[in-house]
Amino acid sequence: MAASRESTVREYYERVDAADYEAVFDMFCEDLVYERGGTEAIVGMDEFKRFYLADRIIESGRHDVASIVESGDWVAARGVFTGQLKTAEEVSVNWADFHLFRGGKIWRRYTYFADRAI
Repeated sequence: MAASRESTVREYYERVDAADYEAVFDMFCEDLVYERGGTEAIVGMDEFKRFYLADRIIESGRHDVASIVESGDWVAARGVFTGQLKTAEEVSVNWADFHLFRGGKIWRRYTYFADRAI
């Protein structure tokens, strides 16, 4: 049986926190679009990989998921990220994500930060 969309999103946060990026990439469509407040959209798998492997300013940390709501092809999640940036700065940031699925994979993702963009 295929994983539920909610469980896929929960697994995404676990995998990204563990820096298991190959597993993260497998959760997304090749033609994905990822929009993050205050930055240009990340379009396609090549840009997505470059973001996670080179451009992302987070060194390490943990997403604590406070709530997840699934409705049709959408999964919304919110929580707090606590961790360290590549500059060694410690951060704690409230976030909300919206994941749009196509088939069993995430096709579009939107991230919003309540405190500051990271």
